[in-house]
Amino acid sequence: METSTKIKLFAVVAVIAGPFLTFTGHKDKERLAALEKDGITVDGVIEGGEWKKGRRSSSYKFDVSYTPQNAAPVQQTFTVDSGFFSAHASDTAVTDPAVKVRYLPTDIQDSAIVVGGSTDMTAMFGMGIGAFAIGLCTSIGMFFFKK
Repeated sequence: METSTKIKLFAVVAVIAGPFLTFTGHKDKERLAALEKDGITVDGVIEGGEWKKGRRSSSYKFDVSYTPQNAAPVQQTFTVDSGFFSAHASDTAVTDPAVKVRYLPTDIQDSAIVVGGSTDMTAMFGMGIGAFAIGLCTSIGMFFFKK
């Protein structure tokens, strides 16, 4: 594939993916702001989980049980960051099962986070704006500066 074709493909992908990333980051910002304002925090217990370590990336998930106020107990899987994982588990077992879960009473399952450990997607907002801007500038540059 020619270099100019690769650049054009990159520009198109960036222009399309940028708004999607921005939207995802914005929705996460709104959710976290609502949790900060109206969220309820309860105790939770890590029941188990799964951690995969690869050469390039690692993923950490915990199965957490918690009981929302005036509701039935819930078990939910949360993706957590590596620091939180290290504080609560080793490679073979959970070492500290106590966690705090924060949720919105109007949307318990979809809004819940593990306090201090859930992954934060708000950075996607800035990445999306950047990807869109770079893709757009690249597209315009290629249009005006054709050989």
